[in-house]
Amino acid sequence: MLAAPFRRSGLGFVLKTTPNQLTGARLGLIAGRRAARRSVDRNRAKRLAREAFRAVRDKLPALDLVLQLRNDLRRRGSAEVRGELDKLLRDVAARCTAGRQ
Repeated sequence: MLAAPFRRSGLGFVLKTTPNQLTGARLGLIAGRRAARRSVDRNRAKRLAREAFRAVRDKLPALDLVLQLRNDLRRRGSAEVRGELDKLLRDVAARCTAGRQ
């Protein structure tokens, strides 16, 4: 999965996707200590990622998505981080719908 065919990067996250054989999209999260030292920061990143994924889950085809935290998000507000996540997930949804046509 980490060598997925589709990959998008943002300032704080890397999103990797691959098709799955299930009926819907699934999300996996990687938030290591190297990216964010404090557990509260890693948990915040995962919580924001889950919220963003739930908002677009119905628009996504059967995909496995792995979202990896790249760096600490302490200096960035939640709205800014959520905007980045929304953009990454919109890019995936747009690419998948374009590929179906």
